[in-house]
Amino acid sequence: MTEPLFVELLAFCSIICVILLLKVKSEADYNVNSTLLASIMAHAAILNLVDCFCFIFYESSYPVLNLFLNSVYFVVGLMLTFSWYQYAMSTLCNQLWNGKWLRWVSVVPLAAILIAIAFSFWTGWLFRLDENGFYCRGPYFFLQMIVCGLYLMIPSTISFIRIFMKRFYSDRTINMAFSSIVVLPLLVMFLQTRYLPGTPSISIGLTISVLIIFVNLQSQRISIDPLTGLNNRNHLNRFLDQKVQFLRKNRQLFLFMLDIDKFKDINDNFGRLQGDIVLQIVGDALKSVCGRLGHFIARYGSDEFIVVAELNDFSDALYLRRNILMILTKNSEHLKFPLRLSIGYTLWNRGGDSIPDFISRAEKQLVADKRSKSLERAIS
Repeated sequence: MTEPLFVELLAFCSIICVILLLKVKSEADYNVNSTLLASIMAHAAILNLVDCFCFIFYESSYPVLNLFLNSVYFVVGLMLTFSWYQYAMSTLCNQLWNGKWLRWVSVVPLAAILIAIAFSFWTGWLFRLDENGFYCRGPYFFLQMIVCGLYLMIPSTISFIRIFMKRFYSDRTINMAFSSIVVLPLLVMFLQTRYLPGTPSISIGLTISVLIIFVNLQSQRISIDPLTGLNNRNHLNRFLDQKVQFLRKNRQLFLFMLDIDKFKDINDNFGRLQGDIVLQIVGDALKSVCGRLGHFIARYGSDEFIVVAELNDFSDALYLRRNILMILTKNSEHLKFPLRLSIGYTLWNRGGDSIPDFISRAEKQLVADKRSKSLERAIS
């Protein structure tokens, strides 16, 4: 490939990454996950630019400059894979990732390779200059490839396994995207090494992967509640519209409406950040109980949730309700206040029922459950 075209392709890939970076940073709901995503795009843009300079100065009369550019390329590539690892793990295993031990363990390989890169200027461990003054790989170059590969493969493997687990049914779309995101970069790396040594196929594959991540994020925002990771109200309506048309004859369709008791008091007394944590606890409890059974879960409003489940009869519905309350009680033991739910549920009427009526009946049952609790507290 000619030098101008090679450089133009790399510059084009960098521009795409920068545009996506600016788009992510301009989002109104910019948060920790968005920061990690922005870090991925920033490192991808820098990696493409450094690759461009490495190509331009490959036959430079300043071999040390070439060595320096390749070392920067290694550092940025390593940071890119680590940013991806952080983003994926915080999304897939948020509760586990919040534990400090996993983050500390994850940093150890990164720190070791960064130290090896620094010492390679004198030792040649990862890279060196040959007798002609050209850059070449060192004897321990494979260690960096192993570390980068691990940062890419660990979250992708977790995602792939979860695709087939009923417990993570509601997260199947995210898991499919995360499990496939590593395939394209590895494929183009193989093609470049084996068949296309003169093309920037790695940079092109990397840029396409960044685009896939961004498109997946935007797709989630259309149908996913960003705080809890559950389906949103729009997705609920589309799901119900399809579900009632293809409901199995030997099953009954139940809709559960759930509401957090005294949620306003929690926000007023403990702050909105604590209120967000409560919403996430409820969402995780619903995923734990209902997600593994294949039930549809959605955040319906501020502190309202909906579960749509195909069950045999009302006894199954009552059993599901008890399990939700039991798991929620267990998951909220560490809170400084009691966390309770009111739950109303109803059965889909096949004889001309409508979706608004279906939801309205569940809401009335929810109100009735709240009133009965109030009455019990008043009597006691």
